[in-house]
Amino acid sequence: MIKHWNELCKQIEITEKSISEFGENTNLSPIQHKKLQKYIADWNKIKKMVENFEQYIEPFEPVTIKSPFNNDDFLPKWKTWKEYLREQHLRVIKSRMEQESLDYLAEISEGNAVLAASYLRYAMANGYRSFFKVETKDKANPAKPDRNGSDF
Repeated sequence: MIKHWNELCKQIEITEKSISEFGENTNLSPIQHKKLQKYIADWNKIKKMVENFEQYIEPFEPVTIKSPFNNDDFLPKWKTWKEYLREQHLRVIKSRMEQESLDYLAEISEGNAVLAASYLRYAMANGYRSFFKVETKDKANPAKPDRNGSDF
């Protein structure tokens, strides 16, 4: 996405230069010059919109993610969870949310990577947008999650 954004910004610069050169090197009648000013005003609005939108592309430096789980088998499950969220719910996890989600998952699983992975599997298998502590009385009839709980 950043690559495409940078290409867009480069094209805006090229177009800006072309518009300036056209205005400076063309003998326009007063009516044509007035029309050109309308196009330039519209162009300036587009540039302002791009400048305002830029804050959403990469607004903050991402934090370094530190997994609270020392189990190498957990990392592929976490990657699958992030891909699932994007594919199923069009939800992208940025670094701060990812770190807090990992920390919360470690908390509810009491640091048990196998249990944490099972919470992720349960959430994905049931189409949930979030994971939560699953307490089952028997494996055939798992308990329903509290829908007023966390949105992780």
